[in-house]
Amino acid sequence: MNTRATATLLAILAIIAGLWFFVIKEGEEPREVSDAFWFYKVEEEDMELISIRTETGQQTFSYREGLGWYFEGEQQPPVDTARWGGVTLVLSGPRARRVLTEELGDLNTYGLDTPSTVLELTLRGDRVLTMNLGNLTPDGTGYYANQDGDSNLYVIESVWGQVLRRLAFEPPYPQWFYKLVPARVLYLGVTNGTETSDFVKDGANNWRFANAERSPIDPLRWAEIVPLLDGPPSLGILEERIDDLANYGLIEPRSTVIVEYLPPQGIEGANWELLLEVGSQTPDRSAYYAKAVGQPALLTIDASWYETMDRLLTEPPVVEGAPVS
Repeated sequence: MNTRATATLLAILAIIAGLWFFVIKEGEEPREVSDAFWFYKVEEEDMELISIRTETGQQTFSYREGLGWYFEGEQQPPVDTARWGGVTLVLSGPRARRVLTEELGDLNTYGLDTPSTVLELTLRGDRVLTMNLGNLTPDGTGYYANQDGDSNLYVIESVWGQVLRRLAFEPPYPQWFYKLVPARVLYLGVTNGTETSDFVKDGANNWRFANAERSPIDPLRWAEIVPLLDGPPSLGILEERIDDLANYGLIEPRSTVIVEYLPPQGIEGANWELLLEVGSQTPDRSAYYAKAVGQPALLTIDASWYETMDRLLTEPPVVEGAPVS
């Protein structure tokens, strides 16, 4: 090969190399995701109300100026800050993995005719955004999704959808607020300071007295208790702080309900415990005043719920002939 031919070949190779580096390789570099790839995007400080509806129920949270996020409604508690941390950042907007189509077509194909999850955000300026999650994608890594007023069909990471749904399935109640998933309760006790009647879960759903013999419980009596393990139906916060314990019979409580339970999923550490001190009855006799040990709030609990619990102390559900002490 002569010198001129060699030089020509090297020049051609140099051009090809340049094209590869500046064109082909350049095209392989990841591009910055534009706003068009957000499912939606809002500012955290603009959120005023967060509502999540699933196939099993709904939870709504509202922001109180200077106080933070609370469960929506009268006499409702603040969210548990340890579990709430980062929620508003997550809900400020997920990136869409991809836009499948600009025309939704048959919603039933994607489970969006009856969404599995609906997120409604109320923002400053009376703005409302409504987002819907449908079925999981075939590989289980994403949700089909759309939003009201937008004809695009999106795929959103399944992890984001799971975080959203968990707010409804496992609401972030503070540890001291007795609203539990009954299956997570491990121990229940009622004491008046001198006498105690207490029970432990022995196996999946088998409850027994918490004595050394693990004595059996009268199943008919215990059937009254099982529906109450999730807490008082209308537990409410009457006052953020108790002005005088004596006004509510809480200097020397009538009795204390003690509950030990598994912490919410994803939280490491020991089991959680709640001590609910019960005082005098309200003037209309529909409820009792109460407080959670270590917390300043004045609570009210349903009279029927408490009186059923208190009967565990005054009329223990013993099986004839079985030891209870």
